Amino acid sequence: MTGNRFAAAMGAAFVGAALAFGTYGVLDAGGPAGREEATVQTRGQHVDRSIGHLYDLVLRTASGERFEVSSPDATLDLEPGSPVRLEISEVGRSVQAVEARGHRVGVGNSPVAVGIFVALIAVMTLVFTLVCVTEADRPALAALSAAAGFLLGALPGVLLF
Repeated sequence: MTGNRFAAAMGAAFVGAALAFGTYGVLDAGGPAGREEATVQTRGQHVDRSIGHLYDLVLRTASGERFEVSSPDATLDLEPGSPVRLEISEVGRSVQAVEARGHRVGVGNSPVAVGIFVALIAVMTLVFTLVCVTEADRPALAALSAAAGFLLGALPGVLLF
């Protein structure tokens, strides 16, 4: 059936896209980072049901970039105007950590958690793709369609790098 080949190609395209953008997410969360000085603009606090007490900061770098961070660590209970040092991802320009008062507080996503989440999504979709390939009337052509779909799905993520 043509439908199985199409489903295999689309499933593989999704797997390729998930892995490419997942790689981007992992590099953004835990990849190379630069350090920049910043100043606390505003602060806030709130209670989250699952995490507990959270400290929120709005930070501004010398170049004018604005970042918002949140963490349950009381080290981020800083007054507006306080100087801090940021670790900013070179891939996605997100804050990975804040250094204040000699303490480093991780505030970004966990690269391991992002990687596991993406891998689970990719594996589930890959199983669907393999089922479509094995049920196709011409499995070799369906596998070729799936390979082409995978490359096509990964292309946007590869172009980001």
